[in-house]
Amino acid sequence: MKGGGIMGEIHDLRCEKCGYGIKTWLGIGMMYSPEMIFEGTDPSLVELVDDEQISTSALELVKTGAEINDHYGHALYACTNDFYLFNKFYFKIDEMEPEYPCPYCDNTLKRITFAKGRAGVTRLQFIDDEKFWHCPKCGNDSMNEVSFSNWD
Repeated sequence: MKGGGIMGEIHDLRCEKCGYGIKTWLGIGMMYSPEMIFEGTDPSLVELVDDEQISTSALELVKTGAEINDHYGHALYACTNDFYLFNKFYFKIDEMEPEYPCPYCDNTLKRITFAKGRAGVTRLQFIDDEKFWHCPKCGNDSMNEVSFSNWD
């Protein structure tokens, strides 16, 4: 997930047992320069984040000269309470990172990443935590990668 890159990934993930899942777009595309996202009269961060409070706070920091970390892009998030999956936009400006509320329980969503699995199957793990994700519907902890592609 590096700013300035030219290709993102699309993962269609489904629970091995019950079929719960998400088709998620991760990373960034060619139009995701820091200038287009964080600067100018119509920064795309407003649309990417879709949360007025988060985008306003972030853009105010940028205007004051805060440093934009070059690791930003679409990321996979989950609730540590109910484990529902979400595709959200991740960024870091100085020490600020977006805090998205879970729409089901109001906990703060946490980023997750792909962990070890076997061919065509993956486990998801919370970043900055040893905790593994498990299906909110059936409790299973592995996902089938139904399809994968790139986007730009």
